[in-house]
Amino acid sequence: MPPPRRRGPRGGAGGTKRGVDFEAFYARAYGTRWPALRKALTAPPPPKVALWNRFCQLPFEEVMANMTRVDDASLLQVFRSHGACEVAPPVSDEFNVKAYYLLDYASALVVEQLGVNAFDHVLDMCAAPGGGSIGIAQFLSADGTLTANEPQQERCARLRRSIREYVPSNYVPVTITQRSAETWHAPSTYHRVLVDAPCSAERRLLQHAGAAPVSSKAWTEQASTELHRRQCAMLLRAVETCRPGGRVVYTTCSISPLENDEVVGDVLRRTRCQVEVQAPTLRNVGEKTRYGHVVLPDTAGGLGPMFCCVIHKVSDRREEGGSEDDEEDDDEGDKNKD
Repeated sequence: MPPPRRRGPRGGAGGTKRGVDFEAFYARAYGTRWPALRKALTAPPPPKVALWNRFCQLPFEEVMANMTRVDDASLLQVFRSHGACEVAPPVSDEFNVKAYYLLDYASALVVEQLGVNAFDHVLDMCAAPGGGSIGIAQFLSADGTLTANEPQQERCARLRRSIREYVPSNYVPVTITQRSAETWHAPSTYHRVLVDAPCSAERRLLQHAGAAPVSSKAWTEQASTELHRRQCAMLLRAVETCRPGGRVVYTTCSISPLENDEVVGDVLRRTRCQVEVQAPTLRNVGEKTRYGHVVLPDTAGGLGPMFCCVIHKVSDRREEGGSEDDEEDDDEGDKNKD
């Protein structure tokens, strides 16, 4: 998720302390791979895919006649247009429920990692613009619940509009909240928690910059470090609010290890809960990292960036010596990262 726009010298992408500049920071992180990855990030992304909305009353065969399912094995019904053209804007049924939602394919893969069941209570902590929540709702029954949270007023208004257009209230109970994810307090409440955290969104920064370098007004190492702090707070709160036996999925659209694996590592060391990192099921898309999976456009046909980590909560209290960062177990992940 791109970070909210901020003014002034502190927080978000508006920091003024330079530190290492953008190019040096990511060249250090990716080494000889950086030029190819940078080029892929500046290229136009693949066309968005269409997530079929099961709540729409229009005939499925008629609406999706000119589309092909991306993956028959996927839990969500995701389609692309024939050829390389863009999917047409969605149509609506007589109740003004839209037939499909347009999103990046990697975003649909993230929602599947939650493993939502029909009767689950689910929290989407950073829900705007709403694609994740709409995907989650596809799995829920009237006996499940979805809490979609977005702290920013304008983004929350967009989230409300998306939910209204895609998820009828008589099908799935949805509560929309406008709270800080960093201070969320509802211990052991939800079976599933999605944290699509605000991040540096480097692809967007590079495409906005065009042929020019990414400026210090758009990105600084200090701003990324502040995002890391906020992301850790969100993920810690997510683990706490998840029920024992439940699952937390942490995701960003960043390529920065500082905002991805290093966030997870810090949370594993700091959490008071007993947790286990589980391998995502991305079906040969992306590459393994220390704690999760990352989809990068230079090796994934233009898809991404997308980082995803799945955390299983065992209990509310950490066992002695549990949930610590085990260096030996992660040697293989480190080698893959190198």
